[in-house]
Amino acid sequence: MNLATLLIAHRVLTLGSVRHAARLLGRPPSTVSAAMRRLQAEIAIPLVATSSDGMQSTLEGQRLARELANAANLVLRLARLGKTSSPPEHRAARLSTSISTLQRFIAVARTGSIRSAAREISMGQPQLTRQLKTMERDLGIPLFRRDARGIVLVREGRSALVHAEALARIWSRISRHAERRFRKSLIEARFGSIIQFGRESKIAEALAVLAAEWHRRTPDNPLFIYSTISEELLTGLQSRALDAILLDTHSVPAGLNHRVIARSKMMLVRHPRAGRQPVPDARTLLLTTPAALLSVKSSLRQKFVALVEDVLSESERERISFVEVDSMPVVANLVRDHGYLTLLPEHSLGVLASTFECVVLPPKYDVHFTIAWHPSPSSEKIVKQVFDILKDFIDEPASRAERNVRT
Repeated sequence: MNLATLLIAHRVLTLGSVRHAARLLGRPPSTVSAAMRRLQAEIAIPLVATSSDGMQSTLEGQRLARELANAANLVLRLARLGKTSSPPEHRAARLSTSISTLQRFIAVARTGSIRSAAREISMGQPQLTRQLKTMERDLGIPLFRRDARGIVLVREGRSALVHAEALARIWSRISRHAERRFRKSLIEARFGSIIQFGRESKIAEALAVLAAEWHRRTPDNPLFIYSTISEELLTGLQSRALDAILLDTHSVPAGLNHRVIARSKMMLVRHPRAGRQPVPDARTLLLTTPAALLSVKSSLRQKFVALVEDVLSESERERISFVEVDSMPVVANLVRDHGYLTLLPEHSLGVLASTFECVVLPPKYDVHFTIAWHPSPSSEKIVKQVFDILKDFIDEPASRAERNVRT
């Protein structure tokens, strides 16, 4: 990690644009982009997110903004120590001295001897000498002079030391956080799940048991449970961001191991019952009640589309009114408080099913709850423990094909 990268990252975050930062610093946009990638990879934290609306700082980027601003200010001060006609920011954006070289410079200044510092940091004395000379050329200033007792910092060296020590402290805070994140990522099991309707859901109950029992068994190997829609779960699994996932479909891409662990009837669910009036049939509900649906990337939405195509004519389908919300709590409130209907597995409502107007759909619409994972030793180990913890919730025996790929 070099000094220029810290200044460049600060400018990208404050300007919200790689091109604007490149223009300000007199660097090619490709160089600025590479610096951002380098820093984000080094600290294991995404600092910016790019969308159709442009570049935005992530929450972690906002949290680190002050540290990076202070670091950039110190890099500028180091650049100003050298005598040059170019603008300070242009010069600072070209400093190639690394943070590790700064730390070695600090060790030399503290011990007063290149030989002693080299021994302390387990580095060859010639190599350390070359790095210090390269740092002097990069900054455009002398750092030391030699005398009979060793080396002595010159005036510019003393100023550089103050800034270097402050920079080292800032980098220590940033990289310490990154090291914790890296260590955690090495031991953390990452399990993805479809979004649950509420705490009464059988799947939500199972996930709570999984989290509690996993923590009891392996407190030093934490489990992270992440909830989203099916397509994003599959993307996370295939990119290795997740070790295993729980889906509400048995249609799993080739190359992944999977096992159906439970099935549930599907129901059209409307507002809480009022009195003992009969519940309309599915066709009437679809034509008379607006629907609250997850996006087309969810398995539940695909089930809804299949139901509509089976039950309604083409002209009737155009009369359907719906809102699209990828948030189950919002869907729940729309159903309970605003007169919407939605499509849910019976497992999602649990004991609350009797309090809503529900139309149970034929078995062809049943949902299959499936755990999928990569056929790798680490994922197999995680899934084996998941199955062991959830054995009381698994009501689908494994088929022979599934047993062949299970751990």
